[in-house]
Amino acid sequence: MRNCTGCGEPIHPKRLEIMPNTTRCVACSTVQKKGAVTILKGTGDHTWVETIHLEHEDYKAYIEAENKLRKNGNKLFDPIEEKTDIPFGFSETKLDKDIDA
Repeated sequence: MRNCTGCGEPIHPKRLEIMPNTTRCVACSTVQKKGAVTILKGTGDHTWVETIHLEHEDYKAYIEAENKLRKNGNKLFDPIEEKTDIPFGFSETKLDKDIDA
């Protein structure tokens, strides 16, 4: 078991198995989230969707440019924040009423 150089906590064994030279845990990793953009190509019955994977900074620039180009004022996405405690793929939702009621 190896400890993280960032926080001192043990690095998960599966992370060490996959990346044996890693020195940081997932929480302390400097790797940013990646983004994907889908593009519809072709015409008529001959259409297909391509998915382009982008590094974090490129995806952030794409979203900002897309939001500027929208004429109706609706944003494609809210601006992307640099760091968040919310796991990737999840969002924070506040409920107006008690769920148990």
